Amino acid sequence: MHQDHARSERHRADNSRSESSRSEHVRGERAASRATAQMADMGASIMGASNVKAGLRVQQEMFDALQDISRDWLLRGTSQAELVFKLPNKLTTARSATDAFSAYHEWLSEWLNLCSEDSRRFISDGQRLVDAGVRCFSTLSPATAN
Repeated sequence: MHQDHARSERHRADNSRSESSRSEHVRGERAASRATAQMADMGASIMGASNVKAGLRVQQEMFDALQDISRDWLLRGTSQAELVFKLPNKLTTARSATDAFSAYHEWLSEWLNLCSEDSRRFISDGQRLVDAGVRCFSTLSPATAN
């Protein structure tokens, strides 16, 4: 009976967390929607009718950059997951503590290399987005819109 009570308490806590997570997600979507509308209003006031094509081109450029970056990060996540699944296989085939330590050391070195590459990629992706944003706003600035 005590176990049933503990399970129902855990179930209620899990439901509470998932409801909280859903409400946070909905709030985030609403905030993103408001921000998008504000950016559209700002873009419309800056661009005018003559620069709509330029605005769409810049928007497509930003979208393409974000899509490339997300595809690269998805591939990185996949390679990291593959690395994580290698460790148990290496450890189970180890015949001694020395072999296990060596396998773990090798795996840890690979993981640290991936983390280092991720850091460099994060900085380069951030720079790529900043560059695209600068091009976007310099193309759409009021001085060039006239």
